[in-house]
Amino acid sequence: MKINISLSANWRKALKVATAALLAVALGAAAWFAVGWYQTPAWPDFAAPAAKVAAGETTAAESTAADSVANQVTASEPKVVVVLKRDYAYHTGDLVKVHVFLKQNVGTVIDPQTLLVNGDFELVEKSSAQKKLDDGSTIYRIDLTVQSFKVAPKVVFTSTVSWKSGIDAKPGSTSQSNAQAGNAQGAAKRNDLTIPATPVFTSKTYDGRPNLMEGSDPRVSVWWYGGRHVVPLVVGSILFLVVLVGAIKAYLRSRIKAVVVDHARTRAVEILAAIKSGSCSKAEHLELDGLVRMRFKLGPVPVSQLNTAIVPGWLTLFLKLNEPAIYAPDALDDDGKVRLSSQGQIVLSYWK
Repeated sequence: MKINISLSANWRKALKVATAALLAVALGAAAWFAVGWYQTPAWPDFAAPAAKVAAGETTAAESTAADSVANQVTASEPKVVVVLKRDYAYHTGDLVKVHVFLKQNVGTVIDPQTLLVNGDFELVEKSSAQKKLDDGSTIYRIDLTVQSFKVAPKVVFTSTVSWKSGIDAKPGSTSQSNAQAGNAQGAAKRNDLTIPATPVFTSKTYDGRPNLMEGSDPRVSVWWYGGRHVVPLVVGSILFLVVLVGAIKAYLRSRIKAVVVDHARTRAVEILAAIKSGSCSKAEHLELDGLVRMRFKLGPVPVSQLNTAIVPGWLTLFLKLNEPAIYAPDALDDDGKVRLSSQGQIVLSYWK
């Protein structure tokens, strides 16, 4: 039997949003766990045999653990491994992460709270975790954040932790219950374990802080500094100001519009005024005809042969009214002079 389930558009949209939200949460959680796993060092194998270490089948922490196991004085003394992500390129005052692993054997008790940092470092922050083993022993991981203000090529991390021995281990009992039983009996013996010294190397590069550098005096001559920095700066500033002033002057000049005087139009205005007053000669009528033809690019074409489809009517009329006076000075009467003068004003309105 087949069942068809149909969802509305709003429900489908809500389902998509919920799916995307769950996927984002899952990816964020995975990233958080991945970063935490990468930053947390692996628990060392304190029982790694020497042959396995020599064959390169163990980690650096496990190799250090094997060396620590081999150097223990007694079988009940806690085993120690110190792990750093890096032991080089630190500057004075940098925070250094140190992970101390302590193996608490059966019949002993380690108190992580008694760990004291001494030597060249100061304690900034401390946290701890523990891991139970099948043989009844416990491994403590103490995460330390330390800081040193000693100016030296190498600073050394050392610390101590208290532990108790001579505690009876009962089958199925925890170390804490054994410790309480031992304290009640007064048979426990308190000891101080010295954590192996771990060197941390500093960087010789300059990190910007004054009075912390080694070597010769880094200060330079004022003449060297001035010749290399001040002089080029001054010269560059002067050149920049010169170019800036030139650019401003060029811009201001471009804003000023030059007055262009059309001498041909001015002369045409003078001749039209003479025509209106009745004092225009034959030569002036001829000059006016030439000025108008030159301005409107007509050439020496007779008025009767001008193409009226191309030449405007107002221009043709003006040339036709002026043409008789070119050949005879008294060809125009008073009415003709007025008409010619009025038509000349229309020509001047198109003379731009």
